Amino acid sequence: MSKAKEVIKARQVTDGIWIFSRPFTRFHVLPLGGRSVAVRLSNGNVWVLASTPPTEETKQQIDSLGTVAYICSPNLDHHWFLGHFKEAYPNAKLYGPKPLGEKRKDLSFDGFFLKEKEAPFDFEEEITVMQVVSASLLQISNLFIHSPFEGTALSDVAFYHRASKTLIVGDLVYNLPNTESMPSAFGFLFKTFSPGGAMHKKLIAGSVQDRDSVVAAAKQVDGLDIQRIIPLHGDVIEADAHAKWKLAYQELL
Repeated sequence: MSKAKEVIKARQVTDGIWIFSRPFTRFHVLPLGGRSVAVRLSNGNVWVLASTPPTEETKQQIDSLGTVAYICSPNLDHHWFLGHFKEAYPNAKLYGPKPLGEKRKDLSFDGFFLKEKEAPFDFEEEITVMQVVSASLLQISNLFIHSPFEGTALSDVAFYHRASKTLIVGDLVYNLPNTESMPSAFGFLFKTFSPGGAMHKKLIAGSVQDRDSVVAAAKQVDGLDIQRIIPLHGDVIEADAHAKWKLAYQELL
């Protein structure tokens, strides 16, 4: 029996940002969906948050944006397709949270988030890194901000694209039901897994290991002008995005 073709839906969210969404069910019941994000930088390079397979269709669309120079993971959980992307784009730099280096010793990382006194990432004029762990700001760009949530169980990192005022997150925000890649007549049943929902509150509370660190990171992100949130699980948040962030982290802000 031949393997079913991977179904990934590509969509342009705004100028220079594409998302690649696919069906994904956790524990066989929770329709989370999965997503990768590609951002075209001003120099023609492409930054990818890789969390879905790099299918031929996906690569074709990403390649049309420019040269893939950076492959990133937002936390310890979204790492399954890093090797596949690195194989597809061997010249790209690979980055992730520092603990992921221990978890995925088979991968050769070019740098880590969540590392005190980290040397500037090879993003030249394209990236800004905010190191919550050392309470310092390392400025190497005005296009991106990387805000580490070191105090979460998955060592999450939030990414902020300045030009579009877009916040990109892995498991820091969920926004179910997932109509993007898993539309269902029963989707309303999973609304509780969206900012302010009871299950969303439990997920956030359960992920906090170092409250002070997470509070600092959440406040740091809250200080940004957030016009859009792209989560890797659930629909893109286009309306009242900053209010949704406040709602998701109301117990910590």
